[in-house]
Amino acid sequence: MLKRIIQMLAALACGVFLLGQTTQRADKLDPVTREEMIERARQVAEHRWVCQESNTRATCPQKQPYQSDFKAGQAVTGVAYDWGGMDHPEQFDRKLAAGQAAGSYSRHGVTDCTTGIDCSGFVSYCWGLSGKRGTVNMREVAGRPKYNWFSDMKPGDALNKPGSHIVLFAGYREDGNPNVYEALGSAHRVILNTRRTWASLQGYYPLQYLKVIEE
Repeated sequence: MLKRIIQMLAALACGVFLLGQTTQRADKLDPVTREEMIERARQVAEHRWVCQESNTRATCPQKQPYQSDFKAGQAVTGVAYDWGGMDHPEQFDRKLAAGQAAGSYSRHGVTDCTTGIDCSGFVSYCWGLSGKRGTVNMREVAGRPKYNWFSDMKPGDALNKPGSHIVLFAGYREDGNPNVYEALGSAHRVILNTRRTWASLQGYYPLQYLKVIEE
């Protein structure tokens, strides 16, 4: 218990150092270990489900007709990509069972008849946030570390491009490029992406969750 208290105090101190002008928000966040972040990411990326006929249809999108990326009877690994969504695996399964459609995109708008998770919802979930942050306001809960991000990032940190996309860092490959967990629209689901390169992440910058517990 004493160790946990010390870790929480250290996490708070780290948050103050990183965040600067938005320090006041840190006291409302829950501490989380890097191990917990990566375990949540792994569970979402490795979650197995089977698409039912009811999960291929959605009538609520107002912007464009809905067309599912998945087929009835298809076995899928990874929670579906859903614009504006933040459904963890258990929520995702419940909503699928209730007949909601699997996944959606920005062209559909934020919907209440589809289920899944988008890129910022995924990072928000992995960081243990009670509510979803977007790529534009993720700085409310994370600071920009001053380390060399080509060599010193730690699992559970993120790479963010405001207004575009965010990924969760998982580790370095032998060639120095990063492995990342991400809710990727082109993959239609959450994946562990082992083919990302630094060139593909131009315009991104690293973020570290304010209340991360360093073990």
